[in-house]
Amino acid sequence: MSLEGVGRKTGLRTKLIGLLTAVLVLITVVFLFYAYEDQRQRAERELLEESRVLVAEMDAVWDFISLNQNTINYDSDGAYDYKGIHCAIAGKSVAALFSERSEYSIRFTNLNPRNIYNRPDTYETAALETFLRDSSASEMWGFEEEGGKPVFRYVEVMKVSDACVDCHGRPAGEIDETGYMKEGWDVGDVAGAVSVVVPAESALESMRAAVATNVVFFLLVATAMVVIIYVVISRMVTEPLTALRSAFSRVADQSSPSGTKGGLGPAGEEAPLIAGSLDSSPLFTTREIDGLVEQYRSMAERLNTLYDSLESQVAERTEQLQRANDELEQQRKRVEEINERLQRDSRYKSDFLAIVSHELRTPLTSILAFTDLLEQEISPDNEAAVKQLDEIDKNGALLLEMVDNVLECARIQAGSESVNLELIDLNDIVGMIEAAMSPVAVKKGVLFETRVSAAVPLIESDWEKLRRAIVNLVSNAVKFTPSGGRVTLEVEYESPAQLLRSDRWRSATFIGGEVPSGGGVVAITVTDSGIGIPADKHVLVFERFRQENMSTVRRYGGSGLGLSLVRDLVAMLEGCVTLRSAPGEGSTFSLYVPVAFEGGIDD
Repeated sequence: MSLEGVGRKTGLRTKLIGLLTAVLVLITVVFLFYAYEDQRQRAERELLEESRVLVAEMDAVWDFISLNQNTINYDSDGAYDYKGIHCAIAGKSVAALFSERSEYSIRFTNLNPRNIYNRPDTYETAALETFLRDSSASEMWGFEEEGGKPVFRYVEVMKVSDACVDCHGRPAGEIDETGYMKEGWDVGDVAGAVSVVVPAESALESMRAAVATNVVFFLLVATAMVVIIYVVISRMVTEPLTALRSAFSRVADQSSPSGTKGGLGPAGEEAPLIAGSLDSSPLFTTREIDGLVEQYRSMAERLNTLYDSLESQVAERTEQLQRANDELEQQRKRVEEINERLQRDSRYKSDFLAIVSHELRTPLTSILAFTDLLEQEISPDNEAAVKQLDEIDKNGALLLEMVDNVLECARIQAGSESVNLELIDLNDIVGMIEAAMSPVAVKKGVLFETRVSAAVPLIESDWEKLRRAIVNLVSNAVKFTPSGGRVTLEVEYESPAQLLRSDRWRSATFIGGEVPSGGGVVAITVTDSGIGIPADKHVLVFERFRQENMSTVRRYGGSGLGLSLVRDLVAMLEGCVTLRSAPGEGSTFSLYVPVAFEGGIDD
């Protein structure tokens, strides 16, 4: 059984109790941590105050002896009579007596004591080093364990006062009246510390008892709340819903198709959809439950009405659906027949274009060859004949280009064109194009320039398809550039990120293909100073057999296949085409092809 099925079969009360228990456990854990930390801080504050009081009492004894030092060590005649009692002896003696007669421990210590018994332990050493390092620190406390029992440690700094200078001041090393060498301290220096050890076991036991009491009280209150919520939910929600579910079950049984029909009982009499009155139960006492019951009554009445005509409606809808299915089947068959005819016509068209283009190419090639021979035979002085042969050669070359474009488009459209990959040096392609197009540009009076960046690497692509795409762009640029104009062919290397950030990309119209990603990109740009193309015609000129307008066709010629072929060829090479142009400002066509071809290759 899946967990989802188990969740659906679990009752509301069970889920509610589980949720409340989880919340109660979480709150109890949080409260336990809070109560423990609060009681621990209380115990620590009480022990700290107690330790401070003990230190204050020791300071009072110390100050009392210091104030009465002259009275103790001078006789009634005013003569000095040192009796061996001074503030340090008195304070340490009182502390030792107090420590012997109680569980507390009080002692005075410093890092270089005059008495070895006053040497600091580890905790006191850390406190004294803190006082010496930080002049603002005056006390240090915390819990530790001694002899297997918890204790509270308190250490308070002792500063050098005016009364201490006589025995501990300057010059250092001089013997004072007690027989010890002076330390050379100044007023305000750290003279040592008073250390108090207070038994903490009783305080911690009281703390734990308080925590246990608080947690038990909290659990009792929380448990009582859970019980109250459970009872309230049971009597006001789950039991009314259970009764309502029973009523739904009776409706389902009475309207089931086994022996009944449209809400009728086996004997043919109409069976009531609501057996009994839900209002008679004292459990339904909330507005929400009453509203649900009213909705149930309304639903049951509508069901009773619907069941009367359900079978006739089902039969009618089934008949309508069958008719619709029959019509859809007929339409599907007609669509299949139309698709077959369209595919057959498309194959016929492609085959016709391929055959015609191929058959036209052979005589055109012969015409151009004989034209070249005639040009060699005719004298240059015969200007009329030279001009006529030039026209024949020019129009024949134009017609041959159109036939090649038609043939290439037919092969691409028929799906018979494949990509033949090889390593290509774009310098070679640009050099070949420059050699072929420079005479055409010179004859028309157009300056044709090429530039290949040194950063352009060898690329993996199809030599012939890339050459044909670039030739079509250069040929178009020369064709639509007037005499005295300029055509430039540039090849650069860019990363995809640099490409998308460049102004040349962002200001151009994206014509089609796939933007190269991942590796490097070679940008092949053909720029001319020709007539330009309006922005609303940028996409149009890349469609088959379309040019900007008919006046362009009459003036410059062409079939309208060159740019369409460029778009298809670059798409096969996993690249894309952009155009940036405006009337009277020339045009910039850019081909972007990847350095490494990633797609599959047809055999």
